[in-house]
Amino acid sequence: MTTFEPKRNACATPSPNRAAPIYRTTDEPVSLVQAVQNAVHEIDERMLHRVARVDAGLAFQPRTLLAMLTFCYAKEIYGSEQIEDVMRRDLNFRRLCQNEFPDAHLIRRFRRDNREVIYWCVMAALQFLFEQKVADGTVTKINDLQVAEEAKRRITMAMFIDSMELNGD
Repeated sequence: MTTFEPKRNACATPSPNRAAPIYRTTDEPVSLVQAVQNAVHEIDERMLHRVARVDAGLAFQPRTLLAMLTFCYAKEIYGSEQIEDVMRRDLNFRRLCQNEFPDAHLIRRFRRDNREVIYWCVMAALQFLFEQKVADGTVTKINDLQVAEEAKRRITMAMFIDSMELNGD
């Protein structure tokens, strides 16, 4: 059985001054959505940095943004403009958030200010996805280092794509 706590030398992203949130749940997730919800739920509120007013709508709340970015990165959707478009076109998300959604600039800011917690949640989501691949025989084995490196790569990819989008304007 693998753990959800990464090896400290696996990735330089986490700050050594902060304790890593531990991904624990009594119910094993059966979908990526549930895995993301569980991971986001386990994050201590004090670790999240707001990027919008306290009274902003649901779409601008730190946990909502964290869940959305975690899900998108797990599904290999990286660019903030593309994530904004996904939110804009998702009927369920629009209904839930009363047709309010953050723009690409706010998404980039949230990622910059919350990179560490995004990293932990993406690791938990990827752990779920990789365990599914092991269960269905697609891969034979995974380890924490592979999960940590893939989470780091996906966040780096998002930053790269955003830098390309900003340079293209």
